Amino acid sequence: MIPCVGKVHFGGDDVSLYGTPKEEPGPTPMGVVDSGKQSFLKNQLQALFQPTDNKLAMKLFGSKKALMKERIRQKAAGHWVIHPCSSFR
Repeated sequence: MIPCVGKVHFGGDDVSLYGTPKEEPGPTPMGVVDSGKQSFLKNQLQALFQPTDNKLAMKLFGSKKALMKERIRQKAAGHWVIHPCSSFR
């Protein structure tokens, strides 16, 4: 068999374009998540469960300052409770 002249041969699937073995990243384990991504999702969910600025919340708390105090209180408690005045309900 005559080799093809002028053609570039890249090798098999196990060799990179530079001729070195490929190092493909393996799958990430189930419990491992990027900490930045995890904290972002946690903050988004906490914000979803906190009371929002709506008519019901204003009627219950009376002012925006009281509503802010309730948000701070709920966040400091650390429990993941869906507040009755949240946008999640």
